[in-house]
Amino acid sequence: MEHEVQRVRNAFLSGRSRPLRFRLQQLEALRRMVLEREKDILAAIASDLCKSEFNAYSQEVVTILGEIDLVLEKLPEWVTAEPAKKNLLTMLDEAYVQPEPLGVVLIIGAWNYPLVLTIQPLIGAIAAGNAVILKPSELSENTAKILAKLLPQYLDQPFCSNCGYLAPKDDEDCEMSWIEQ
Repeated sequence: MEHEVQRVRNAFLSGRSRPLRFRLQQLEALRRMVLEREKDILAAIASDLCKSEFNAYSQEVVTILGEIDLVLEKLPEWVTAEPAKKNLLTMLDEAYVQPEPLGVVLIIGAWNYPLVLTIQPLIGAIAAGNAVILKPSELSENTAKILAKLLPQYLDQPFCSNCGYLAPKDDEDCEMSWIEQ
């Protein structure tokens, strides 16, 4: 696990995830993944939670697509530097507040809404310019498997790492074995 964190941290430190263009590309790729593989995602959720296709679509897929659309629309505004209040000492200076990403984010998904409670924080982390280690819930096994399969196909790997969705307690070689079931 330490190796995985260091790999993602190094990717973040390279500065590649900071430009607005990179963030927008990653969000567009995430939207494309949800649209292109919607049927596979809905089937995985149905097999994990016995949700109807309509339920899963309206509660998870629509929510994610709406969030991505909102972030794509507002992100250029959100990353723009804003003038800071000046005081007597800074009156003649150019002062502004520049939003900056913080680094590496660990997202641990929940079992009851396995897609939306994993992907929504991912959207925010990408929009902020952070690198992400994503750990879907092992209790929603099929959704975790489809995310493990799809995310590497659509997102830049050094910045979004999907590591160890299944972690048997007795598997000492498993990188995510520290997460108890």
